[in-house]
Amino acid sequence: MISEEELAKLSYPEAPKIVTAKVPGPKGQKIYDKSLKFQTPTRVGGMGLPFVWQEARGATVKDPDGNIMINMTGGIAVNNVGQCHPKVVAAIRRQARRVMHTIDMVGIVNQRLSERLSEIMPEGLRGNCVTAYAASGSGAVETAVKYARYITKRTQILAFHGAYHGVWGWSNAMTTGDHYREGWGPLAPYIIHAPYPYYYRWPFKVASEAECGEQAADYLDYLLNTPYTAANDVAAVFIEPVVGEGGYVVPPAGFLRRVEEICRKNGCLFVVDEVQAGFGRTGKMWSCEWDNVKPDILVWGKGVGGDQPLTGVTLRRDLADKLEPLTQPLTFTANAVACAAALANIDIMTDKNDDLIGRAAIVGEEIKKKLSDFAKGSRIMGEVRGRGFMLAVEFVQDKATRKPVSGMAIGNLMWMMRDRGVLAFPCGRYGNVMRFMPPLVCTREHFNKAVDIFLDIVRKGMVG
Repeated sequence: MISEEELAKLSYPEAPKIVTAKVPGPKGQKIYDKSLKFQTPTRVGGMGLPFVWQEARGATVKDPDGNIMINMTGGIAVNNVGQCHPKVVAAIRRQARRVMHTIDMVGIVNQRLSERLSEIMPEGLRGNCVTAYAASGSGAVETAVKYARYITKRTQILAFHGAYHGVWGWSNAMTTGDHYREGWGPLAPYIIHAPYPYYYRWPFKVASEAECGEQAADYLDYLLNTPYTAANDVAAVFIEPVVGEGGYVVPPAGFLRRVEEICRKNGCLFVVDEVQAGFGRTGKMWSCEWDNVKPDILVWGKGVGGDQPLTGVTLRRDLADKLEPLTQPLTFTANAVACAAALANIDIMTDKNDDLIGRAAIVGEEIKKKLSDFAKGSRIMGEVRGRGFMLAVEFVQDKATRKPVSGMAIGNLMWMMRDRGVLAFPCGRYGNVMRFMPPLVCTREHFNKAVDIFLDIVRKGMVG
């Protein structure tokens, strides 16, 4: 396993380091103010977390004023191998001298990537799949929906409460966050939603997390396999193996297997959305592998491309054979430079000597225990959850009622963390969840420093 000393070389060792009276500093503020004039207000990160990026290394970021932050956002779980990894930079430089844009024709690098993706897919897809490329998670989900409907000749798509699958047409209708839906309607039709087993906020009385999962699965079975539920034409069930924007919710063990069985019984496709939780983040290459399922289709993104915008849809060969050729032109997908970066990312992630994935599972449990131990004595840290480098804390006003703190309170927490040198971004149905999703190359020292700053703010009663 890669040593802490080796990992430290990838980041700015002095992080966190604040050199200005406030963040952004004078140089950063000037640039940020210009962005308000020239960039859209619909941006989430740019509007919610005022900060200006100038340079980034590993799990750290430097702004124009010289402030250096520990990056707990990971680009929203994108930079799994870290920012500007030397091997990725070298791969980009080599490829940029050869060819970059190819349209969706065959190139040496995109064919090599397609083969490598087949090798790292979960069981059921591994060695028996094809890939369609996209440039964003939303675009990949749109492609997967289109494929599922064409393959099955069915219309409806089922997703889950708390889901985030994107912000375009079908993907936006599948996403359940109010702020992504309100004012944008009417949204795409034929979308059905079912409860995700979110034990901490399950609306019915259950004795355990396992029972919560059983109830959710039983309802899904009822919905899909009982007459008169109006779910009579479902093409596919889309599920996040770990809920992302909806609060970093890990389902009970066995739930994904039940979902797969229910899909087989119905005849619809079983689709896992691994855009945020995949590519090593939870301590396995794909988070669905924790339940040993065999998806028909896997949607991936973020970490695979890393510093380059690259996403995709990987589906079983026999399903792909049902698609009509020449029906999905994709001009800018599988850009050669992005594919070269992805190949480097896969090489880094699958290096058995470094074992970043195994390390994520180990270090993640260490940090989770640290957060959980502190939460026992906190009146507002309701639940600590997650896997690997995908951890979260849900804040409440009162542990007995579990009434969530306001999104504004968590927004203030985010800004206070930034002012002390930590970039982090919230999530959750109520906006009351703070998540930790650093690059997998984040050292124990940097991870612990970031968590210590977070806990110090909580300890001083500055959240609530």
